Amino acid sequence: MSTDTGTDPAALPPGAVVPKQPTALPGESTGPGGATGPDGSEKEKRPNPVARWACAQARRTGDGAKGISELLAHWGSTADQSGEELRRRIVAGQLEAFTERRDELRSALARETKKVVRLEEEASDGGLTDAQRGQLTLTRESARRLEKALRDMTKVPFRAVQPTERQVARARTFGRLRRAAVLVVGSIATVMAAVHAPQIGLLALVAGTAMAWRTGGHPPRLTNRPVPDDLLIPELDPPAKHLTPEKPAETPADTGSPVELFPGDTGKPFPISIAADDSDLAAECLRRALIDEGLAVGAVTDVTREKWGWKATAHLTKGKPSALVLRLPELDVALGVRAGGVMAQPQAAAAGSVVLRVLLADPFHPMPLHPVHPPRSNSILRPVTLGPSLDGTPTQVTLAGQNVMVIAVPGGGKSAIVRNLADYITSCTDAVVVDIDPTGRGLGPLRRLAAIRAYDEETIDETLDWAIREAELRAEQMGDEVDNWQVTDDSPAVFVLVDEHPQLMPKQKQKVIKLGRIGRKVRVTVILLSQDATSDVVGDAIADVFGIRMMLPSRKADVPLVVGSDTAISEGWMPHRLTPSPGDWDLADAGCFYIIAPGLRDPILRKATFLDAPTATLRTQERLAAGPAVPTSLLQSQNEEKAEIPEILALLHHAFEAEAADSLSLDQLHAHLAASDPDRWNRWQDKPDKDRLREIGKALSAELRRADISLPTERLDELEGAPRGIRRAGLLTLLGNYE
Repeated sequence: MSTDTGTDPAALPPGAVVPKQPTALPGESTGPGGATGPDGSEKEKRPNPVARWACAQARRTGDGAKGISELLAHWGSTADQSGEELRRRIVAGQLEAFTERRDELRSALARETKKVVRLEEEASDGGLTDAQRGQLTLTRESARRLEKALRDMTKVPFRAVQPTERQVARARTFGRLRRAAVLVVGSIATVMAAVHAPQIGLLALVAGTAMAWRTGGHPPRLTNRPVPDDLLIPELDPPAKHLTPEKPAETPADTGSPVELFPGDTGKPFPISIAADDSDLAAECLRRALIDEGLAVGAVTDVTREKWGWKATAHLTKGKPSALVLRLPELDVALGVRAGGVMAQPQAAAAGSVVLRVLLADPFHPMPLHPVHPPRSNSILRPVTLGPSLDGTPTQVTLAGQNVMVIAVPGGGKSAIVRNLADYITSCTDAVVVDIDPTGRGLGPLRRLAAIRAYDEETIDETLDWAIREAELRAEQMGDEVDNWQVTDDSPAVFVLVDEHPQLMPKQKQKVIKLGRIGRKVRVTVILLSQDATSDVVGDAIADVFGIRMMLPSRKADVPLVVGSDTAISEGWMPHRLTPSPGDWDLADAGCFYIIAPGLRDPILRKATFLDAPTATLRTQERLAAGPAVPTSLLQSQNEEKAEIPEILALLHHAFEAEAADSLSLDQLHAHLAASDPDRWNRWQDKPDKDRLREIGKALSAELRRADISLPTERLDELEGAPRGIRRAGLLTLLGNYE
């Protein structure tokens, strides 16, 4: 009997997409008694890992080949060139012809001037014949005419004749023909080379396959490319919207009567929402707003409508981009958008150009789902996708060998980043995570996947010492011919995740920084999470220790420290303008972040995918059922110290289990201690209760000291008479070191 419940592709209408089938049904079990377990009636063959890997690579290569063909078709049809670029190229031809005429006049004048000088030198040496004197007169006259023509031409500025839509369409057609010829010639040349030189054809096939495989992992975006910088000069700027075809060079200043761009236009800045989908009107809106703030703006170009708002490039004629960045809060008001809705990114390639992004809607709606990472399915050597970016590309980073810093104020969405990173690391066969949190919460639903958990001061000290010893031991084991520790399933990368870093003791903070400095090459690295990055919290080791730095909604003072540049804000790094979430009812900008990482150096806003607690709990159960990913040899020294629970702790734990209480007084504990060893604990029965309890407390403290355990008694205010005793929570914390 067939059990296939998938969709028959033949039954779908044309153009329909066949949904991807899950690898396992929600109710399937791989444990004992399941359909594929050892006690089940059926046993399903596991797919061959090599075949599965080969199929994945084949699919990726096929997708890449399709992407390359689409990219070539996109390029061949000139779809990568916007109408604005073609218009500017036509006008650039006019400017080039105008410049060439002026240069020709200048060259001709230089030649005639040289002739005049040469003839005058000959006249001073030995005189001139009548023919030579006539030639000198004509040459001088020619030079004067050329000088006058050049002077007149210099006075007249270049005036572009704007091309019509038909001319732009003709230019696009010629561009398609040229590119089609290139593709045809290239194809013929490749075929001829493969026929006459098979080895070249084989190399071309291998190179094409490699290119298709790489493209499958990084699919191209088929959009209009930005207008090249050499076409962004003011002479090629589009005419004002109000110019008429009959008088293309006439402006309102010439006519003396302003032209309304929309009903009620006063000539002052207006909300950008009025522009709707009109890019020309949006450009004028931005230009007016910038000029109204006292900025010298020559033009606003490359205006495009995005799903989230508008993107444009402002070209400053004087001043610095930092002056525009300082005006962003005022621009929010002038353009009628929310606080932080205007973003600026100065361009290093063009000092006076600033890319503006105006948000009119949530740029990350709808958010993609958090990736599914089956147990033991990844490698830390492969990049992890943290979420989408404002420009539409995924945010991918490779964690191996990187120290990570995450800065976020309360409500910034730090937990989303923590779960994102921990979820990926614990799905890898060659990486483990160490969970350190002085507040005791740790990784929350993922905490049981941590190789080591340290939530109190003593355990945190021991864990940091162990990580430093592990890093130093690996450094000693590395040979001179090895630059970095080779990560494998038996020698995994170790990530020491330190949450709530400001609450660590000063000596513990120093250990964290030391580990960050020595652990990178041996793949024992730090993931540090903090609410701020001031020198008294993190120190001066940000830029040189942490290769990956992430900023969610943060304090303004932290931005230069984390970026490592005093001019970070004027460069476009603006996490301080993000709004933290006040609560579950309003997420605001929680989870949005900027990142500095290898290959990611531009100040582009991004957002982390979210893994909710119930899903994280399910993944924890799946991975625990699949077995631990960490080899026992890695934590051998740590486990040796926890091999045996001291007898006194076992007695106290037995007493709490028997009483089922959250706290026990010394009198209650005495009964259980005396039952285990009457000779030891019943020596003070003839003393008054006050003296007897005092002696019991002294004896208990002595036993704990001999076992090198710190568990002082305390006043139990919740019990009648507020006697001294021990709480279950403190005892369980100590027992956690021996699990």
